[in-house]
Amino acid sequence: MNQVKKIKKLENLSYFNKATISQFVDINKNALSQDVKRWIQNGTLIQLKKGLYVTSSYYERLGNKTPYLEFISNKLREPSYLSMEYILQKYGILTESIYSINSITIKSGRMYKNNLGLFIYRNIKDELFTGFNITEKNGFSIKESTKAKALFDWLYLRLLRLKEFDPAMLESFRLNLDNFKKKDFREFKKYCELAGMKKYLKLAEIIKKIQV
Repeated sequence: MNQVKKIKKLENLSYFNKATISQFVDINKNALSQDVKRWIQNGTLIQLKKGLYVTSSYYERLGNKTPYLEFISNKLREPSYLSMEYILQKYGILTESIYSINSITIKSGRMYKNNLGLFIYRNIKDELFTGFNITEKNGFSIKESTKAKALFDWLYLRLLRLKEFDPAMLESFRLNLDNFKKKDFREFKKYCELAGMKKYLKLAEIIKKIQV
């Protein structure tokens, strides 16, 4: 059986590393690295990040690719959850087009660009790594924030380096809070309190006024 036929055994895996490949392709480490490089160049494999791959055939077979992209965003940097602009656009809170998949992590911030898209990760302190749910979409388990947590994450990081801010600044962001319900505001306020900084308590008050 040649190596091309062996690599086909990986076509049902949502992602894998070189150790997994070596289970199907019996060659030494150096030769494997060269083969992986060649498979990426000829389009057999897609490199998700250094050391992590998926077969092109697996990705092409997917009907709705969005659940897979969301799932793989959780895997590229663990632990992480979808948040900020990506989720805010889903709920119509931000109306401009977003061309990246944005996530929160407790690791250092990072960006990965591959054939599937652009994946951006922002760091947040451990105690604020909360406010997300695990949902099942097309067989993929995906961690994504609530709309309240996505808004908090976005504003928290955007305002982190500022000593103070005012309602005019928040209004300049042109947030669409028509679908931001009372329960969402209560949840948002909880994260502002959890941040442990006076300026974020002020943020909760301003958002409430904008909401009204």
